[in-house]
Amino acid sequence: MLQDKVSPLQLHSLRKLPSGMTESSHLSNAYLTEPERMDGVLAYAFGTQNENVLSMLTGGLGNTKFVDNREYKWDLHGQVERAIEVSGDPITTGDQPGLGGMPFHFKVADDLFRVSDNIVSDDGTMARISNIRNNGLDYIITAQLSDPDKTKWIDPSQIKPGARWSKDYSTVEEFSSKGGGTDFQAPMTLINQLTTLRKSYSVTRSAATDVMVIELYGPDGQKTKMWTKLAEWTALGQWYREIDKALLYSIYNKDAQGMVTLKGENQRPVYHGAGLRQQISPANKRTYYKLTYELLDTFLLDLSYNANRWGGNYNFVALTGKMGMREFSNAITERQNALGITVTDNGTFITGKGEELTFTGHFKSVEFLNGVKLTVKEFHPYDDIVRHRTLHPVTKKPIESYRFTILNFGTINGKANIRKVAKRNSENAMWHVCGSTTPFGDVSKSMNTMRSSGLDGYEVHLLAEIGIQVQDPTSCGELIMRAQA
Repeated sequence: MLQDKVSPLQLHSLRKLPSGMTESSHLSNAYLTEPERMDGVLAYAFGTQNENVLSMLTGGLGNTKFVDNREYKWDLHGQVERAIEVSGDPITTGDQPGLGGMPFHFKVADDLFRVSDNIVSDDGTMARISNIRNNGLDYIITAQLSDPDKTKWIDPSQIKPGARWSKDYSTVEEFSSKGGGTDFQAPMTLINQLTTLRKSYSVTRSAATDVMVIELYGPDGQKTKMWTKLAEWTALGQWYREIDKALLYSIYNKDAQGMVTLKGENQRPVYHGAGLRQQISPANKRTYYKLTYELLDTFLLDLSYNANRWGGNYNFVALTGKMGMREFSNAITERQNALGITVTDNGTFITGKGEELTFTGHFKSVEFLNGVKLTVKEFHPYDDIVRHRTLHPVTKKPIESYRFTILNFGTINGKANIRKVAKRNSENAMWHVCGSTTPFGDVSKSMNTMRSSGLDGYEVHLLAEIGIQVQDPTSCGELIMRAQA
């Protein structure tokens, strides 16, 4: 069982030269024998160090879908029962439409309602549909208020564009010929494509066998004097960070005609798939100036309605930067103080004794009403000061560090809502090209030795054809900081 403090170094042991890194322990050989397992283990390993969280939460936890084509599609079933908007200026005018039981009229664009349907407006006013006709552009609804009080009327704002109506049920008279309709919703098809990532590095013949004078530290704190080991650490660390960035930021690059204008050196198209952020429903992206408990509660409650389609899993994960972690903790602390809650005994944030007291309090998870839970996870890319150069006007920290990307990792029948997608056998390819030496320190000493390169050393190549799939984009969302100077 993997522990929290894991590292790619735990996959192979370090031996002294001249035997070097033997073939059985070398990473490229491990990939050759168990590529899918190796990728999952390494993704998990780097992810637990908060470096590659997306890789850990998808491939590192086994949430990977393998496909045989570059392009992949899936169906998203919309809601059959939904509120529809008034689409045009009201036909019924005046300040008191529906007064005295008189019919009133309004327009909708969707053919969702039927005669005999009892419908309800945004403010809760109920009415029954007596007639529907189509004028070629809209459906004109004729309805009467359900309330028998002849002094009642409907607020005119409820039949103006932007107002919404939904159906409750259908009622009919005795000896009726038919009832309300049954509505069916055809699923919408979503499409994405894989992105091919690649990385290479070279090692000279001398460096392949040299021992460095100073010791350098690897990701888990272990030391090495072997330059080859350091090169492997560095390349893998950068490689998984690049994978996470591609899964997050990549933008779908086929135009409306299905063409890709980006071309590589050999003039073949360079395909980019939609990353995680592009797939999140635009309707679920909101801005904030100060994070509060109430803001989180309201936003997550909205997301939870859509999460019902994924087994009612209300355990959301929010990826955020260091400043977002602080905002979250402060918001929950303020809520705690407002309620007059005092943390005592085993829940205290005070550690140590006497003059060695330490205050260590910070919140990373909160459970709201209705069982909705949010856990925040520090996400390294949002703190990348090289990429994110727009700073908060007060704190001078990257404004991106305040972003919350809230994800629903619910599952249905073992299928995760968010998962990595990879070309079969191409999830994370790795190979080396030998020149004068191999990665194992074997220098060629015979004219009969066949090598693939004239390089005085060797090369290592990494390649992945991957993407990410958000099965239901409406069950995820983002809170984006809009700072005030």
